[in-house]
Amino acid sequence: MLLAQEPNPTAQRHTVDTSEAAGNPLYRVDVVARTTPAVNYGHRTLPTRIDFAGAVYQPEAEGEALIESRRGVVHVDAKWKSLASPQRYGSNYLAYVLWAVTPEGRARNLGEVSPDSGGKAKLETSTQLQTFALIVTAEPYYSVTQPSDVVVLENKIRPDTVGRVLTVDAKYELLPRGRHRLDLDAVRAHDERRTGKKVSRKEYESLVGLYQAKNAVQFAESAGAADHAATTLTKAKKLLDRAERHYASDPKSAMVVTLAREATQTAEDARLITLRRRGSQPPPGQAAVL
Repeated sequence: MLLAQEPNPTAQRHTVDTSEAAGNPLYRVDVVARTTPAVNYGHRTLPTRIDFAGAVYQPEAEGEALIESRRGVVHVDAKWKSLASPQRYGSNYLAYVLWAVTPEGRARNLGEVSPDSGGKAKLETSTQLQTFALIVTAEPYYSVTQPSDVVVLENKIRPDTVGRVLTVDAKYELLPRGRHRLDLDAVRAHDERRTGKKVSRKEYESLVGLYQAKNAVQFAESAGAADHAATTLTKAKKLLDRAERHYASDPKSAMVVTLAREATQTAEDARLITLRRRGSQPPPGQAAVL
């Protein structure tokens, strides 16, 4: 259910000087309540490392990434620990997503971050972007094309992080909290709750996939996809229906996740088609998931 817009309770702008850190050339990216450094990784002959630090929502979370430029493609090999379930922020939050954010404000979805029961996660991905910051946000589904303002991790420059010399100020838009509100009561309830039906890991993945697909379809419908992208929305709903039928017959079937993820992506396509046709297209660079 989409809720009325609520101001971000932590939206306080402040400036952090990141123009130089141990002689490393950085960019600065203004992220609503913080400034996040970005690095130019282009034309590197050797890999370099960068850390992740937990933001205000999950200060205990941390991680690191090995980043390497390979003939015009930047490869990111990241891992994290102490990640709580995204549902601690409310029932609509079902996934974490890693984003690359350029100094010009483009945010690219680099993939879903899926913590295990111990709070550990890893992701190998790549992007054609050369200069970017890395952040992790909690999202209603994995294929979103614009980050929410629930930033749980952001990159942190290490003493041995290497990049090219250039410093700029840049801003990018986070999806307003009104689209899927952070419920602090739900956070506390989630952390305190210790009862309920136990399911296997495979069935849990099926359930999460189904709910992400339902969220994506709901967002597309709310945007007006029934009027502006009916064919694509109908396809998404049929895929979701097939996923639900597979779940009913075999909750542990890998086909449930496969169909649910396809439904999620198709529903997001329907939402983006709708925004373009309504004249409210997202900023350049946010219409495609890399």
